[in-house]
Amino acid sequence: MKTRVNWDSLLLRPASERYVPVADGLRALCVGVVMWFHIWQQSWLNPSILGEDFNWLVRSGYMLVEPLLTLSGFLLFLPWARAAVSGAPSPSARAFYKKRAVRILPSYLLCVFVMLFCVALPQHQYASSAEMWKDLLTHLTFTNVFFPAAYTYTHLNVVLWTVTIEVQFYLLFPLLARAFRKYPLLTYAAMTAAALAFRFGYAARLSDTTHVLNQLPAMLDVFANGMLAAYAYQAAARSFKPNRAASALLTLVSVACIYGVCQLIRAQTLAGSGDYTALRLGQMQRRYTVSFLTSIFLVSASHALRPFQFLFGNRVMRFLSSVSFQAYIWHHPLALQLKYWRFPAYSAPSNPQFYSETVWQRHYTLVCFLGALLLATLVTYLFEKPLARLFLRGEKKRTGDVSCQPVHPQTEDEA
Repeated sequence: MKTRVNWDSLLLRPASERYVPVADGLRALCVGVVMWFHIWQQSWLNPSILGEDFNWLVRSGYMLVEPLLTLSGFLLFLPWARAAVSGAPSPSARAFYKKRAVRILPSYLLCVFVMLFCVALPQHQYASSAEMWKDLLTHLTFTNVFFPAAYTYTHLNVVLWTVTIEVQFYLLFPLLARAFRKYPLLTYAAMTAAALAFRFGYAARLSDTTHVLNQLPAMLDVFANGMLAAYAYQAAARSFKPNRAASALLTLVSVACIYGVCQLIRAQTLAGSGDYTALRLGQMQRRYTVSFLTSIFLVSASHALRPFQFLFGNRVMRFLSSVSFQAYIWHHPLALQLKYWRFPAYSAPSNPQFYSETVWQRHYTLVCFLGALLLATLVTYLFEKPLARLFLRGEKKRTGDVSCQPVHPQTEDEA
């Protein structure tokens, strides 16, 4: 007797209202490429995989910060969108702030103080105590992006600017979420218009856009795209019934989104060619489109064919996503310290990337990635997660607030 294959079970998977598997893979891949960019800045190793030159991707890897912030807006607003679609009350703003604080502050402060007491001060990186205090206080108050020296030339880990932008957005988020739930299209249009006005009505007119390129107002459309995608995702999760033709079409849409983002990154690399003013202007021009394609991908890929979803939503991607926050904030200082320690060893007196030491470039890149992954795993599972569980359970026991229980790691978004 022949066994009939159930193709629908193999090819189709209904979307969950609470867990978005493709978000894990998207986060892991974007963080990996941003890390690659920062490591490349130190190694100058032009990557080639199976004969394909990926220099265009690594040189403009910073462009994938935009998808990460889009994903942040998506995951943050997902519970509000679910409540809006189902007619339930919105989540508590108090619980939101508490979870954000538990998620961000311990790891952020750990990084700041480790960098201060174990790197900056022992290596005498500050010219004066006034410079040190300004750098420290602006980071502790999440105002470092307002000061060019603390933003561009900090000794406390330059990639922390994205955490600052996230925290500033958190302060506004409950108000924006409330407005987005009531007037989604109007709020989306207002956030997008404000970002475009800031970037092209103000920032692009400046002779030097370094300091203003990544301010929160310049990122509002990126977050708005994620929030709108969350609304669309929740609506589709309730109403969309998977079928082979529709899921196949959405798979093609998802692939088209990936292709579109890659083309924008290629264009960004070609447009720059060493001209930093052109690079920053190009990033401002392409930011909305990269973010918008990311938002479409989040919705379409979540309803794509099951094998395609598996590429982004498997156990490996879920693990990499769970440690990606720590990998993101620690990879850059680790790369700098490995070079300072001359590990792996290089023969040049300094700056070995200038001397095309290919063997060192390859070994250094591999050690940076593996070291960042190991360090991120240790900090995640020995510091971040135990501390979060301890605090949230303590709050639940003290107040009886069930919203203080630990939640699925995916909802704990990162910069």
